[in-house]
Amino acid sequence: MKVLICESEEILLAAIEFRLKKQGLEVVYSKKKASILDDVQIHNPDLIIVDADMGKQSGLEIIQQIQDLGARATILLLVDPDEEELTAKALKMGIADFLSKPFKPSELILRVKKALNIL
Repeated sequence: MKVLICESEEILLAAIEFRLKKQGLEVVYSKKKASILDDVQIHNPDLIIVDADMGKQSGLEIIQQIQDLGARATILLLVDPDEEELTAKALKMGIADFLSKPFKPSELILRVKKALNIL
């Protein structure tokens, strides 16, 4: 299964990538919001992990654009703990789940497996 990580923070990106590869998942990533939609179309991921804060463009805008593409990937949103309103809006938009930062690696793996139905 393929996971696309949309994260601009290098350290967090590397940590997530390491954990997911350790689980046997194929991992690709977008560090810049400008390439996310291209990467979704090129890689056709099963799961997309989107950071709610990708600079000037909000996570909600990115989610909407991914959905507008007709992508069938499941979406997991990374959010700051104080972003309850954003999380609620994203859930209403149809994301599978969210994960509050900072998070434990074990929680990341469980939520990814749940989103991919491989628990």
